[in-house]
Amino acid sequence: MELLILVVLFYYLSMKHYLRRFIIVFLSLYLAYSLIPTIRLGSDTKNILIIIAAFFLVGIIIRPVFSLILIPLNFITVGLVSFVLNTLTIFALTTFVSGVSIGAYNFPGANLGGIILQPTPLNQITTVLLLAAIITVSQKVLHLIFE
Repeated sequence: MELLILVVLFYYLSMKHYLRRFIIVFLSLYLAYSLIPTIRLGSDTKNILIIIAAFFLVGIIIRPVFSLILIPLNFITVGLVSFVLNTLTIFALTTFVSGVSIGAYNFPGANLGGIILQPTPLNQITTVLLLAAIITVSQKVLHLIFE
């Protein structure tokens, strides 16, 4: 009986972890989609599910393995492994999922509490890098909030 309780408790806690990770992925992708208007997801609604599933699987399976293997590099670069994996995931999604594309973006500029960011035209590659940076930072912040 005690073993059954432990199994159910472990299952519940692990499902809670996966649900938390799914919510973090969804919110970070929604934030990135809201901030960069040149993201096209295509007309098929399955594309959204494929994108969320890809980032979810990268976060659950691939990122922990790479972070463990590259512990010194990840520690020195303060999480650059996550940024690289997000960038590669975005490039893979734009290549293999039909209808998903990221176009060039003309950043309109911003004033962040006295820090002025000038308007800048970004090509497709720098837009993908900006998108990966937004996703990575928002996932880290949301992970700190939810954990």
